[in-house]
Amino acid sequence: MESTETIESQAAPEGQATVANQPALESQPRSPDESPLAAIADKVRTDSQTLARLIPVEELGTLFPDETPDQIIGYLAELVKAESYQDVKVHVSPSGAAYLYSTTCLTPEAASEKALMGEVHDKIADKVRADSQELERLTAMKSLVELFPDVPPDQVEKFAGMMADDEKFQDIKALVGPTGTSYFYSETHMTANYAALLARIEAKNPYATIAETVREESRVYPRPTKVALFYEPLFQIDPDMMGTVVEGMLQREEYQDIKKVVASTGAVYLYSDSYMPAGQAEAIVQWEEVEKDLNP
Repeated sequence: MESTETIESQAAPEGQATVANQPALESQPRSPDESPLAAIADKVRTDSQTLARLIPVEELGTLFPDETPDQIIGYLAELVKAESYQDVKVHVSPSGAAYLYSTTCLTPEAASEKALMGEVHDKIADKVRADSQELERLTAMKSLVELFPDVPPDQVEKFAGMMADDEKFQDIKALVGPTGTSYFYSETHMTANYAALLARIEAKNPYATIAETVREESRVYPRPTKVALFYEPLFQIDPDMMGTVVEGMLQREEYQDIKKVVASTGAVYLYSDSYMPAGQAEAIVQWEEVEKDLNP
C-alpha cells in the first residue's frame, strides 16, 4: 500500500513498530454490517492482545479486498481522529514502513523494541538465505552486526538469537564453530552436516577439519574417508602439503582415534576407531578400491 504520508499528516507517530515475532492471525474480509473503522480497530486490538503483534498497513487490504489503497488510507485517517479508537496508533519504522497497534496491549517502549527487532530479523534472514543459497557459505555473527551500525552489537546478537522462536524464520539455524565463532545458515539451502563442515573449514585448522570430517563419516554412515576428498578446493588445504598434514595429524594426541588404511591400489583412507573397528574399515576399503570393480 502506498501513501503512508497521508496517515502521518493526520496523526503523529508515537515511536516505531513492526511485526512481532508471532505469526499473523489470518485476516478475513469484514462483515458487510461492520463499519470500516470498527473492522480495522478490531483487527489491530486482536493482534495486539493475542499475539503482541503490530500490523503492517498493507495487511489491511485483506479486510477490504474490493477497495483501493487510497480508500483504506482514508479509513485510517478517520480512525486516528475518532474518539472511540484513540488506543489505535500509527507507527512508522526507521525504514518508513507504517504499522498499527493498540496502546491498551502494548506500550510505546514495547512497540519501539518490536519495530527494531522485526527489521533486524528480516534483514538477517535475507542475508543468511542469500549467503546459503547463492554463495554456499555460512553467515558469521560479525557480518550481521555490521549490517546495523546504529544498533548496539549485543542487541543485534540478542535479536538474532530470538529468531528461532518465530515461525517466519524456522529455516534459519545457528551453530558454533570449533573456535567459538557463531554462524547462521538456512536449512532450506544447506544441510546441517554441510554447515558443520564449513564451520570447521572457517576455523583454518586443517588437522581439525580432516579429523572431524573423518569422525563424522565413521559415525554416521559408517565408512572410512578417502584422503583424496580433502584435495577438493572447498577444504582450502594446499595439495602439496596434504601428505604432511595427514601424517602430522596422526601424530597428535587429540587425534589418536584417527587411523590410516592403505589399499592395495595405494589409495589412502582414514577412519575413527571410536566409531568403526579396524576390520570393518579395511573391508570397506578393499571393496571400494578392488572388489567393486570386479563385481559390477
